[in-house]
Amino acid sequence: MKFLGLAICLGTIIGAAVTVGFHLYFDILSLLFVLGGAIGFCIMKGNPENHMNNFGYGAVYFGWLGTLIGLIAITGNRFLVWGDIEKMGPALTVSMLPILYGYTLRLISIAFSKD
Repeated sequence: MKFLGLAICLGTIIGAAVTVGFHLYFDILSLLFVLGGAIGFCIMKGNPENHMNNFGYGAVYFGWLGTLIGLIAITGNRFLVWGDIEKMGPALTVSMLPILYGYTLRLISIAFSKD
């Protein structure tokens, strides 16, 4: 039943993304940041029987950290987007993707973890 529930949840997320435009939901650097942080968190915790849970929690933590880093880069005008209406929307979108990736990976880790 876990995997049926996971399929329904992921189908809902993918359906919403396809409706709006799937290309808006893909940023490889954000995904790598979340994956790397989740793996590092999992290794740091070191509890082999809870690796999947630790991976999921790490993904959520690094999703939020990635968003904070992105927002700091935007407001610090690192990419010259602050005040430019044409660039602010896409920059904010990319800065929020790590949260989506983190919670999606957490959802997947729940399905693969032991009860």
